[in-house]
Amino acid sequence: MNMVIFKTSVQSRIDLIAVKPIFNLLFGKKNWLFTFEDKLLRIASSVPCADVVEFILAENGVLCEELT
Repeated sequence: MNMVIFKTSVQSRIDLIAVKPIFNLLFGKKNWLFTFEDKLLRIASSVPCADVVEFILAENGVLCEELT
């Protein structure tokens, strides 16, 4: 599995309410983690997922950028 890390514009837990069930379905509950201290989203995935994650977050009003 590859770890993909995104810097996001998430401000509160409310920003994650809509995406949580989608991420759980796509990646599994234990394969993604959001840390509020640094606003980073970490996803473990065996397939390329950056475009999908960026789309899902953008559709829910959250900006993100993949860190390389």
